[in-house]
Amino acid sequence: MNDGLVGIYCNCMEDVKRRLAVVNTVAKGNLSTGSEVFDYEFVAVQLRKSLEFVVFASMTANKKLYAEAHANFANHWKAKAMLSGLDRLHPGFYPQPIILDHVKESGAKHFEHVNDGYLTQEDFVTLYDLCSEVLHTWNPFTNKERHIDFKRSVAEWVQRIERLLRLHLMRFVDREEIWVVDMETSTNGKVHAFTATPSS
Repeated sequence: MNDGLVGIYCNCMEDVKRRLAVVNTVAKGNLSTGSEVFDYEFVAVQLRKSLEFVVFASMTANKKLYAEAHANFANHWKAKAMLSGLDRLHPGFYPQPIILDHVKESGAKHFEHVNDGYLTQEDFVTLYDLCSEVLHTWNPFTNKERHIDFKRSVAEWVQRIERLLRLHLMRFVDREEIWVVDMETSTNGKVHAFTATPSS
């Protein structure tokens, strides 16, 4: 395993964890700017950056691919276009949430895919675009009410992102080897990526 790449990936995931923890603190009412609108704007920044870290972390499998993705991503203001571009570069870029099903006598671990309750690519598009809208400066001449609607509660969005990442697979572009990523290992609570080879 390339320790440099796995280190970058895990650092990105640690950043996501910290940002989501802050968002949860705001959602629970334990942290506030003193303005509900400002709180939502602050949350939107943290959620959007978290999503960006998720996709960029996944690009660490290939430096050239990362550079191409970053150049395209910088010009995309709509998540759907961004994800379509990433999908063309690396169809397996999106994390695959899993759960440990059982350990075989040989020591091999069997995982099952998580089927619901996580942030899907469609959810990603929705949340990213909603956060982007929130970040636009409000037009003081509009007659529209200054209203922010995240479609779901902020807490639920955080839960979906956490369910996506809690234990997930990261696939590479050029080899079968995968990383099994644990967002909170039992030893130190840090993100750790384990090398694995899929078997039938």
